[in-house]
Amino acid sequence: MLARKLIFSRQLSTSLPRFQVKLFDKLPGEGRQVSKGVQDLLGPLRAENFSNADPSKTVGYDHFDVAIVGGGIVGLATAREILKRHPHLKLTVLEKEADVAGQQTGHNSGVIHAGLYYEPGSQMAHTCVRGADLMYQYCEDNNLPVERCGKLVVACNEKEHAQVEKLYRQGTANGVKGLKIINSDEITELEPNVKAYSALLSPNTGIVNYWLVSQCIAKELRKSGRVDIKTSFEAKKFEKTSDNKVRISGSEKIMDGPQLQVTAKHVITCGGLYSDRLAGLTGGNDKKHRIVSFRGTYYQLKPEYRTLVKRNIYPVPSGGGIPVGVHFTPTVDVRRGHQTIVGPGACITFSREGYRFFDIKIRDVWDNVMNSAFWAFALKNFNLSMGELYRDLNKNAFLRSGQKYVPGLTGEMVEPSFAGVMAQVFEKGGVAAGDFIVERKVMDGLILNVRNAPSPACTASLAIGEMITDTAEQDFNWK
Repeated sequence: MLARKLIFSRQLSTSLPRFQVKLFDKLPGEGRQVSKGVQDLLGPLRAENFSNADPSKTVGYDHFDVAIVGGGIVGLATAREILKRHPHLKLTVLEKEADVAGQQTGHNSGVIHAGLYYEPGSQMAHTCVRGADLMYQYCEDNNLPVERCGKLVVACNEKEHAQVEKLYRQGTANGVKGLKIINSDEITELEPNVKAYSALLSPNTGIVNYWLVSQCIAKELRKSGRVDIKTSFEAKKFEKTSDNKVRISGSEKIMDGPQLQVTAKHVITCGGLYSDRLAGLTGGNDKKHRIVSFRGTYYQLKPEYRTLVKRNIYPVPSGGGIPVGVHFTPTVDVRRGHQTIVGPGACITFSREGYRFFDIKIRDVWDNVMNSAFWAFALKNFNLSMGELYRDLNKNAFLRSGQKYVPGLTGEMVEPSFAGVMAQVFEKGGVAAGDFIVERKVMDGLILNVRNAPSPACTASLAIGEMITDTAEQDFNWK
């Protein structure tokens, strides 16, 4: 009986006439004049594409000269530099978050570094010193909050003083302005609550809000009429087309669709926490320069204690190439207000976006397990690694790091603040990569991948934009 019913059903379906589908010429809103609201919010280029009556040229299917994947401050600064030098090019910036600067750029100390920590002659040294000057100028030109408040790198004893002298020599070689080694009495005169043997005074170190700087750059890019910033676009596939371009397919983060596509003549990836995986998707070598992420947890002084210090107060570097130590930083953060933050630590995360201790992603843990360079670092710096893990879980242990040179600090004076996550690459033998890394000539020369851009990337971002654009001009044969 069941078999007969199935046969009858098939016969019935095949005997019915095929329904003829009638399509309308266009959807509501297609082909209308450019929306002034879209133009003001998202820029003329997006508004023009959105109002286009041809679906093959509208949002999600449009074509560009350059696509930059990653809407952190490095990607935005690179887009800005390309725009300045090449007024005929049309660009897109693809960002997987709902807003630009949502990860590392928006969650850090906000320090404009002077250039003390980096090997003389390295790209980090050059771009940090130049980038600091460019950052101050950019903020002044755009009336953004910025303060050249200065910094003390303090030595608690005679042994640590050797590090102060080393930083002075290194910073001077890098061209850092106004460096001076001061003694205990001079420290007390500048910062009465700081007790130390000696310190390196860096008057050119400052504070800024890099999230706000990024918003300003994004606004500048959109207003140009030549850049479309596509947020909520997670790039998932890169293909070379028959006409020698790159097709990028993606969708909203954690969503399966709708699948959007853009096509570009050239691509630059600035993927931050995911730079190695993005490189793999483009055809680069994802076995090298693999990312390990570290969480930096911050406390902040309660409002009544926020003026405990007036400038950045740092310990001498603790070694290992990762932590610069728990430090005190005044802020000019428009989202979090005027505060003094204390931190961060440098605790290994179990998720690349592990802003909390128990954030876990199996793939991210597995990547760390399989990363021999990371294990070499962890074993070589075992006490440091365990100490950072302990401090991340124990508030008193965390605060003891700051009490070494600000002895008046107590647990009652602080409250929880935010956390940041930092991407770091380790080289063979467990050494933290000491310079920026760019992978060139990927996908037959159509793609350039920025593989390592840790601190001082925010400070150096405008100068890094210059550096990447110089490389792109060579690789992409831009005149």
